[in-house]
Amino acid sequence: MLKRILRKLRGAQPNELPGYTPLGVVREGSMSTIFKARDQATGRIVAVKVHKPEARKAVDKLESQYRDFTEGQITAAFDHPNVVKCYDHGKLGDTPYLVLEYLEGMMLAGLMTGDSKRLEGRRVSFVRQAAAALEHVHSRRFVHHDFCPKNLFVTNQNQVKLIDFGLATPLLDKPTPGTRMGTVETLAPEVLRREPCDYRVDVFAWGVVAYQVLSGHWPFESLEHHQALNKILNIRAVPLSRRVPDLPEDVANLVMHAIEKTPAKRLSSMTTAIGVLDRFKDVVL
Repeated sequence: MLKRILRKLRGAQPNELPGYTPLGVVREGSMSTIFKARDQATGRIVAVKVHKPEARKAVDKLESQYRDFTEGQITAAFDHPNVVKCYDHGKLGDTPYLVLEYLEGMMLAGLMTGDSKRLEGRRVSFVRQAAAALEHVHSRRFVHHDFCPKNLFVTNQNQVKLIDFGLATPLLDKPTPGTRMGTVETLAPEVLRREPCDYRVDVFAWGVVAYQVLSGHWPFESLEHHQALNKILNIRAVPLSRRVPDLPEDVANLVMHAIEKTPAKRLSSMTTAIGVLDRFKDVVL
């Protein structure tokens, strides 16, 4: 199966990914195909992500600005229990691939819309783990740019893993113009306005995700505006303390601080978020 996929992606080239035995497709996305494979040298089960040539335009644009960093190089830079591990990366012909740790479980997005019972009693833990992942990414001087429930994987052991660094860029010393790439519902206002952006776009996205996980509501719900981007720009979120009265006030204020529309007023770092959440790690919600 892997051989057939790679032949199709590379125009019927005869080579397959050396050293890996394909075990089936895990997910077929718009940007890539992810399949399960066995490392022939170690016997380890891995996930292999193969980019689709027709979806490379946006990624090529990013890499033309930061040619020293491919998605594989960025993902391999991380070593944290809440970030997916990259074992290998490279190209087969012109087709980029990544060899990642194989995860069993489901996306946070799926838990929020379907198997929500798994959230019970674990909401604060999941939010804290997501914050830890983002703190690590920022400490390595990168911005994720697409932090959202569909890029947060929850394993069968209830460990949160941040995945998919296809839109990630280096964290520069000076804010750079925002491009409207990523998941609309978690895009920061400065991105929508195409204003200079920095790591605080991820902080905003984390706040949106945390609000949703803790309350079951997207923060900018409104009947007066129809498009998500208009709601993000114009609607002030209902205070989280009103949505979830049992939530500790400091946690509710933390999340509201993260979704401030003005970057200068926003939560300054994920380290601060972790410090607050650690004080309430035993809260069952």
